Amino acid sequence: MKSMKKILCLFLGCVLFISCYDEGKIKPSEEPELIYGKYTLPQGDHDYDDDIVAFYKKYGSLLLYKFTTKDFGWSPTGNVAWDITTDTIIIPGAGSKYDAQPADELYVSNQLELLQDKLFNYLSDTLMSCLPQKILLCSTLDLVPIGLGYNPKPDERQPLNVYAGFYHIAVNWGSDKILTMTADERNQFKKDVCIAYFGSIVKSLGSPQEFFMVSNYSDNISADDIYANGILNHYHRTSLENDWFDYLKLAIENSINDLEAEGGVLSESVDVNGKIREKYTIMIDFFESKYDFDIQAIGNDVE
Repeated sequence: MKSMKKILCLFLGCVLFISCYDEGKIKPSEEPELIYGKYTLPQGDHDYDDDIVAFYKKYGSLLLYKFTTKDFGWSPTGNVAWDITTDTIIIPGAGSKYDAQPADELYVSNQLELLQDKLFNYLSDTLMSCLPQKILLCSTLDLVPIGLGYNPKPDERQPLNVYAGFYHIAVNWGSDKILTMTADERNQFKKDVCIAYFGSIVKSLGSPQEFFMVSNYSDNISADDIYANGILNHYHRTSLENDWFDYLKLAIENSINDLEAEGGVLSESVDVNGKIREKYTIMIDFFESKYDFDIQAIGNDVE
């Protein structure tokens, strides 16, 4: 019994000693704060790094100009990132992967301006809060054939503006090429990045039920009759989800002037029953009332 009391006293003494120990003044770490595991902000000491940090604090989305192939390519179904050491082995019919290289830091500022002009400026604060966890800034973003037995030549690569991954969107033009970007290239970038963004969140945004009451979704609709039924894509005549997204893309990819011009899908000669106009108006009103957002403004903004 005495031995048990002695052990208990020693234990209590140790607890009191530890609790009374003076560590001195607590000092903050000199290293940047860890965000999402290994990622740190700022990633450098450029002027634009302050903007990237402020952007993260406001919207919770990381703009990263330093990343690994795993960051880019991971998904639940496999890694889609191209690897020169393994993907140049001869494998007939192997398909394609994506070569994504981090942005040249000399042009990150230009790339951020491009994103601001062609995506962020259109979005309401509510939609800005829906940005992906990471936006990867790339100098190269190519669709690359694999299994050829050699490193694909430039003309065998397909440059992309945007790639939508599982937790991220990757965007191209983080190189000196951005300095000579044409108006047509900027317009196409706008379409691609906006479609990628909305494609990644469209399910979470919801959709108005009255939109789907306008059309009859059926396999029996012929390709000649889709417009009369208010459907834009014959392959989507039975898919409510795809039909809704087709209307989002309609506003993103076209100006209202083009849509209403002769031959446009909102013209009376094409929209013979007025169903396309009815569904288009429901879609426009939905985004304006729920998200304070004019989606048609994207299509109207043409350089």
